[in-house]
Amino acid sequence: MKSKVIMLADDAKTSPSKLFRYLNSLEEDINVKETCFGAFIEGEDELVDKIADKVRDLEKNKIFCKDRGFPIWDKRRCRAFRKGGPREGFHQLEAEHRALKTISEGLDEYESEKSTYENVQELKKKVMEEYDKTLKKSEKVSVGSFAKIAEEYKSDDAPKTKKAKN
Repeated sequence: MKSKVIMLADDAKTSPSKLFRYLNSLEEDINVKETCFGAFIEGEDELVDKIADKVRDLEKNKIFCKDRGFPIWDKRRCRAFRKGGPREGFHQLEAEHRALKTISEGLDEYESEKSTYENVQELKKKVMEEYDKTLKKSEKVSVGSFAKIAEEYKSDDAPKTKKAKN
C-alpha cells in the first residue's frame, strides 16, 4: 500500500473538489480523500504511481505529488480521531503549498523558449525568499515582557467614561 499527497498550485485551474471527482471517476481500486490543498490517494504502489502521473498530466507544472508516510484515516494523524487541531506536518505542507505558485512559474519559465540562465536563477531566488519568509520564526518574548504587554492591553481595553461637562 502507498499513499500520496496531491497538491494544487494556487494558480491551478483545477480545484480540490474537481480533482476529487476526477480521481473517483477513474474507477480504480484506490481510496481518495479531498483536502483543502488537493487530495490524498491510497492504493497499491504501482497503481498509485500511475494515477499520480496521470493527474500531473492534467495541468503541467500546476499539480504536484509526493509520497505520504501514513495511510488515509490513520488514527495517529487524522483530526477526526484526535478531536481536531492541525495534523502533525500540516505546517510543513502549508509552507510547501505557498511556494508552489512560484515553483510553477519557474518550471514554466525554464521550459519556455525565452528561458535564460539569469531568468531561472532569478526565479530560484524568488522561490527561496518566499520559502524562507514562510519558515521564519517569531522572536522569543520573555515572560516579563509578555506580562507587560498583557497589562498594557488590559489597560487599553478598559471601558472609557466621559467626564461630565460643567
